[in-house]
Amino acid sequence: MRFPIAASAGVRQDSLVADVGCGSGKHCFQVAERSGCRAIGTDLVHAPLRSTVAEESNDRVQLLQGSIEQLPIPDGSVDFVWCRDMLVHVADLPRALWECTRILRPAGKMLLYTTMETDLMEPREAERLYRPLAIYPLRRDALECAFDDAGLRIAKVEEIGSELIEFYEERDGRASKRLMRIARMRRMKEQLVSAWGAERYESIEALYYWMTYLLLGKLTAAYYVLQKG
Repeated sequence: MRFPIAASAGVRQDSLVADVGCGSGKHCFQVAERSGCRAIGTDLVHAPLRSTVAEESNDRVQLLQGSIEQLPIPDGSVDFVWCRDMLVHVADLPRALWECTRILRPAGKMLLYTTMETDLMEPREAERLYRPLAIYPLRRDALECAFDDAGLRIAKVEEIGSELIEFYEERDGRASKRLMRIARMRRMKEQLVSAWGAERYESIEALYYWMTYLLLGKLTAAYYVLQKG
């Protein structure tokens, strides 16, 4: 879905796209292949920045190690920033958004997909979820104020809510499987903690809760198209 959105927002053959928090760089190669543009991928962790032999031959893609709070990209050099569901792991949101604004050319655009907390999230549920996954929870009003402070204007926003998880559930029962795993993990907690350690147990359990809370509306997903200036 995000590739057509990027195309409609103006990503062309002569564009330079920055994929911030790119992971393995998979989407960098895909956007370059689909649009013929050049792409720079950055990720805080160096280890995931690897590609297949075929992808390595693509001279339109460059992968760099770097944090969204200090991007290794020159001022005003990028036409389009691609940011996919990683802002929840950023401690300094204002600085991160300022960095995205800094690297964008005048009137450059940013496609942001993110997950946000809703009023249905209870404090004990939040504690179970966020600490093990190193999450800094986002709320819509605070996030949109941060856009404005960083000089990013909202050109388009669409709330996806639970639709994606509903799709997965109807297609392959993915959410139901997560619930079943939570039940089994709780039943076997002592055994699993002994085998994995408490930290790993809590992290895995939280990952399964994440999808469940999206389905229940305690979390919601949305994408934004933002424009500099």
